[in-house]
Amino acid sequence: MTHAPSLSEDSSEDRPDRTPEPEPDGGSDRVRPSRNQLYKTLWRWHFYAGLLVTPLLVLLAVTGAIYLFKPAYENWVYKDLRTVHAAQSAKPVPLAEQVDAVRKAKPEATIQSVTPPSDREHSTMVTLAADGGGPWAPTVSVYVNPYDGKVLGSVDNAKTFMQNVRELHGNLLSGDVGDRLMELTASWAAILTFTGLYLWWRARARRGRTGRRGLRRWHATIGAAVSVLLLLLIATGLPWTGIWGQQLQKVITATKQGTPSAEDYKVSSKVPITADHLTSNPDTSVPWAAEKVQVPTSNTGHGHEGHEGHAGHTGGQGGSGAAPGSLSIERAVALAHHAHVPGTFTVTLPQGPKGVYTISGKSEADPAQQRTVFLDQYSGKVLASYGWPQYGLLSKLVEEGIALHQGERFGLPNLLVALGTCLAVIGMAVSGVVMWWRRRPTGGHAPRRDFHAADPDAGLAGDPPARSAAPLLRLTTRRGGEHAPTERRVLPAPSGGERRLWGHLHGLVSLEVYGHMRNQTTNPEKLFREELAQLIQTLGIPRRR
Repeated sequence: MTHAPSLSEDSSEDRPDRTPEPEPDGGSDRVRPSRNQLYKTLWRWHFYAGLLVTPLLVLLAVTGAIYLFKPAYENWVYKDLRTVHAAQSAKPVPLAEQVDAVRKAKPEATIQSVTPPSDREHSTMVTLAADGGGPWAPTVSVYVNPYDGKVLGSVDNAKTFMQNVRELHGNLLSGDVGDRLMELTASWAAILTFTGLYLWWRARARRGRTGRRGLRRWHATIGAAVSVLLLLLIATGLPWTGIWGQQLQKVITATKQGTPSAEDYKVSSKVPITADHLTSNPDTSVPWAAEKVQVPTSNTGHGHEGHEGHAGHTGGQGGSGAAPGSLSIERAVALAHHAHVPGTFTVTLPQGPKGVYTISGKSEADPAQQRTVFLDQYSGKVLASYGWPQYGLLSKLVEEGIALHQGERFGLPNLLVALGTCLAVIGMAVSGVVMWWRRRPTGGHAPRRDFHAADPDAGLAGDPPARSAAPLLRLTTRRGGEHAPTERRVLPAPSGGERRLWGHLHGLVSLEVYGHMRNQTTNPEKLFREELAQLIQTLGIPRRR
């Protein structure tokens, strides 16, 4: 509903604007009412959704933009631990000796996994299960020089800067409650995007490039430009959430679009664990598509029955928790290469006599290179092997989405696009707050208006509630019972109480009663006139005879 009172508008764009959101033109008289009603309804949804989620949405964008640089940041911060310098003739010591060095340095800890160096310039990472760590990564990473077996240092993964950024991004450092809030924020962000697209489409021809209208045009244009990218970030981030992610896993399982069923291989344990329980460190975990794969068990035909579930420290060559007679880590790594596990991979050690070696190779740049292999810790037999060919369609889409979400799928261009989307979200949130601030009701700071006393109805023909306010305008332009001269006259600045009354009359009644309550009353103009009469009576203003 266009608000057009017979007042000379101040040309300044800096003052607060109390006019309602203009409606876009278009359509015939027969079609326009329903279209405009839809426009107003979606505008209100967009406005209230923005008020609801803007703070958390900005937090999501800021933490997401920071987390894009996690690999580069941690390689720089932990450069002394992750890189080594050795002569070309130097040969690495066996992995078992490197693990023993860690065990001596941390005798109280349980060794979870070993990540061999990807090249001659990187150290070996041994991951320990640490008690009392954070909910996402309660582990400690110990780095070992592969050429002399010396421990270089350790990092508590639950206390790193990027881990705190990840927890803020995922759960507000508040566990399940924060996870649900961030999931709601992402869902409302999708509603903001769809409603914003409709508002931009309806008002795309509107002019105005400066001041509040120019800011609104910028807000809408940027939002429309990044809408597809924003929806893609939302869709690819939801699989990590509690409710939506769990439901997606159920759909994938029900439609057999994940990895092959556990029935395809023998599982002797009564309550088989899934691969996501092997380690809680996101840097050494299995790919998302393999998280719900049931872990097989090793053949305990070597006299180890009755020792299931023990993760002791007196294991065999395999390392902590492995039973006597198990394969060495070097042998497990060789079998991983034979199984075509690509790039840098992690070897999760067996925990107990029935445990298995789990080799997880993740490649965020190319999810098609991922592979998860389970090895019998005694014979080295491949009990299960999962990779891209075994993933279902939905699992492939999720893995591709994760790589895009983290800015790694297409290298630097992917990172810059994701970063630009995060910055655009921040800019739209800030501009939305600024627009609201400029148009907010400000009580005692209403500007002075010019009244044309000769014709108070002028300019009000298109606004029935405003036209109904003409008697009040006539009353306020009378002096001592006489009509004011017909020339243009500026009234004295009204008091704060009068401004509040006028704001209530022309804002609340005109907008809410006439505009928003059209479906609740059959005669809004009559209701408006009754409200006006009660207001005049309350003020004690004599009626013109």
